[in-house]
Amino acid sequence: MPDDSAPAKVTVRPAGIEFTAAPGETVMAAALAAGYRWPTICGGLGDCLVCHIEVLEHAERLSEAAESETRAVKELRARSGCPVRLACQAGVHGDVVVFKRGVRMRKRIEQETSDG
Repeated sequence: MPDDSAPAKVTVRPAGIEFTAAPGETVMAAALAAGYRWPTICGGLGDCLVCHIEVLEHAERLSEAAESETRAVKELRARSGCPVRLACQAGVHGDVVVFKRGVRMRKRIEQETSDG
């Protein structure tokens, strides 16, 4: 059983990216905080589905999906064959491994602009 008070490790395949997430922090928020760019159009509102992830290991270590998220990813889940979540909605509660293409370090200019 994961320690729900300790930061968790999120591994993103196929790139092999790793970052930590505070308990309950969403996958996407943790990635952004670690300096990564996460594909999205709606910016984390749960509307565009672009941020969706396939959960390869330990889906039980993510927060329970709200009914709206479950409905939104229903088709994606049917095509994937494994658990699908929205990275902007899935809170992390232990180490997980997910699949998402397009995650990469933000360019230095993007980091400086968003930092302030």
